[in-house]
Amino acid sequence: MTSVRSLLSRSREGKLRLPEVVAMGVGGMVSGGIYAVLGVAMRQAGNAVPLSYLIAGAITLVTAYSYLKLTLHFGEHGGVFSFVEHTVDSPNLTAYVGWVLVVGYVGVMAMYAFAFGAYTLTAARAIAGFDLPQLLRPIISVLIVAAFVGLNLRGVHETGLFEDIAVYIKIVVLLSLATLGVVFADGSAVTIDFFNRGVVSPITGFAIIFVSYEGFQLLVYDYEEIENVEQVLPIGMYLSIAIAILIYVSVSFMVTLHLTPAQLVAHEEVALAEAVSNIPVLGSAGFVLVILSAMKSTSSGINATLFGTSRLVHKIATEGALPRVFSFRNREGIPVYALLIMGGLTAAFAALGSLKQITEFGSVAFLASFAVTNYTNLRLADETGSNPLVPAVGLVGTTVAIPIVLYHLYRTDIEILLWIVGIFVSLFLLEFLYVTRSPYDLEVGDNA
Repeated sequence: MTSVRSLLSRSREGKLRLPEVVAMGVGGMVSGGIYAVLGVAMRQAGNAVPLSYLIAGAITLVTAYSYLKLTLHFGEHGGVFSFVEHTVDSPNLTAYVGWVLVVGYVGVMAMYAFAFGAYTLTAARAIAGFDLPQLLRPIISVLIVAAFVGLNLRGVHETGLFEDIAVYIKIVVLLSLATLGVVFADGSAVTIDFFNRGVVSPITGFAIIFVSYEGFQLLVYDYEEIENVEQVLPIGMYLSIAIAILIYVSVSFMVTLHLTPAQLVAHEEVALAEAVSNIPVLGSAGFVLVILSAMKSTSSGINATLFGTSRLVHKIATEGALPRVFSFRNREGIPVYALLIMGGLTAAFAALGSLKQITEFGSVAFLASFAVTNYTNLRLADETGSNPLVPAVGLVGTTVAIPIVLYHLYRTDIEILLWIVGIFVSLFLLEFLYVTRSPYDLEVGDNA
């Protein structure tokens, strides 16, 4: 009982305990995934979309095992970049992993910004009663990114207590909506055939929506801030992934009961809100509730990811693996240029890309990141004390998913495939054109 109480109580030193770690993990995964990606996943997997989320969640769990083993072994907060840095004698390869990781997070923030813009237009129609032109969607996405870049430059970020409460409320709301949606489903929208898009559809679907689970690894970056980290981090990470799986599977199943294929195509970007509006006991009130929740979650996701990732980028840059400009900090310790450059790239992605482009790019980037992590843990299984079967399963799952996504795009949308390949090739060329490899660390305020 004493042990459980110590896990749940807050440290006097302000360190993160289990409730905060779980809230951060769930918040990182569900901040925008369920609102932004659900429509894309349903378009591909059809009624079998819950199975796609379940498969992706299972692979995420085994990958989390590798993240935990490697993080606790090295005792650092750099995630996959640190793993590769310690195990591969190739500065170019290590730096390329850093580039992919950074651009992957840019894609995630762009996904949140895209969803925020789409839900804002829907909110204007549902709450204020007037339609805004679709041309405003990219403008709103750019403005929300600019707003949080400005806040982070001033050193303003949301308090931990507020975020804890908000995340736990969100868990209750989403699971309650899923329960009500199943209980009050009238069967008018669902087909009898679970695999209405084919037996292979949920396999392709899981690969496409893998970005929905990427947020769990943000916990690794808070390694030094977690109280009793060797005990709290594993429990918190596994528990947050389990909660995310429950939310994704139950909510996506509920949506299949309330949206016909035609409705899905018409409302892909706001699929969850449209499905909830069809629940008799909720109606338009449920629609508004989901819209407001989506705007809060996606904006919070931009802020949290921008704050955490800018610090990760600073760390990678001080190792000489990214251009020196990313390491510059002002007198308050804020990585100014990292925030500005990442914010600019995020705004460009959100304004110029489609939701499908952004989602599938993010999935490929993090599938590659997770595959590298599983491979590293498999290679170091004796040193980390790992059961090699677990990272082997994770490695197979993540590596198989990448060609599935690419082949799917080759068959259905060659332009997006070329766009994604172009980004990875560009990063490769940038890496080999950038030859500085000596680590450095500026004192705070050197660049002010």
